[in-house]
Amino acid sequence: MAEDILPMMGAQVQPGPCAPEGCPAPTEIACIQTTKVYDFCFQQESREDVCFPIPATVLTPPVPGATITCTVDSVTCTVLSVTPSGVDGFATVTLLITVSVTFSWTNPDNTTGSFTDTFSFTKTVTLCAPDGTNVTCEIAASRCGPSYLLNNQICTQIDLCILIESLALVKLLVPAYGFCTPSECVVLPKPPLTCPPSPLYPPQCTT
Repeated sequence: MAEDILPMMGAQVQPGPCAPEGCPAPTEIACIQTTKVYDFCFQQESREDVCFPIPATVLTPPVPGATITCTVDSVTCTVLSVTPSGVDGFATVTLLITVSVTFSWTNPDNTTGSFTDTFSFTKTVTLCAPDGTNVTCEIAASRCGPSYLLNNQICTQIDLCILIESLALVKLLVPAYGFCTPSECVVLPKPPLTCPPSPLYPPQCTT
């Protein structure tokens, strides 16, 4: 197999999958500056029976029997604190998550209404985040519902997929094949011209 790989080393290495016989050996060890991911995890958060009071400014409030829908408008995730746990670089991370939702409804008499409100909560996770790393979080997916009317409130369930990671700008030694060189851009051929076009004439009238 080594004899099969050696001829490949003389050719310019291009990005892409390796040949079935394997990749050529690296030609150098390069020092590159990049962002290293120290930890990367997800958690699914489900908050049940979150209730929002119906504002007094709503002209047509929902009544029993109304069809209520819920839409998540936006979700923000903020890192409140990162506290070292004292165990192998792990830290306790506290997040503040704020969800903005809009409720819309249609009453049995076809009158409609809506309002928007926000809901916040904190969440604590354990992450590999040694001193010098930067912890970030984002919401990858969200949904709310089903929603129902309860004592002049609309209650719902909110489901979130939270991504949390710790990062640091570092310099790494990596095996490399030298510098990247551009290859010729691929140009797709033009589709052939249909000549003569069809139909060439208007259709004949029929009885």
